[in-house]
Amino acid sequence: MSRTFGVLLGLVFAATATACFHGADREKDAPPGNLGGLCLAPDGHCDEGVCNQDKNYCFSAKDPCEGFFCGGSERGACILDQQQQPSCTCNPGFNNETFALYCCPDDPNFDPDPNCVPTGPASDASSG
Repeated sequence: MSRTFGVLLGLVFAATATACFHGADREKDAPPGNLGGLCLAPDGHCDEGVCNQDKNYCFSAKDPCEGFFCGGSERGACILDQQQQPSCTCNPGFNNETFALYCCPDDPNFDPDPNCVPTGPASDASSG
């Protein structure tokens, strides 16, 4: 009896854990494969929406800004660019120079954000 209860409790927990990222979670990063998240490797597909393989993100053809929150409403908002793809317009004090779909603080010392630290060859070259 207690084993069955434990299994049922585990199933309920697993079902609610996978349903964590929806509508109201606007300040969270979208999981890979979901709208606003990265495309899934190796072939660049999405569980939801379409993969923009050039920029490696999943978006909805019906509502391209769904899932993109630009770091939060206090930082900026998603708008459509000329190609009808998601883009961020940032509020004063923030910019999207490092990441096109995320508004980072202009002064990282005043408002540190680990998501705004560039990664890749450019940042590696500056450390050596």
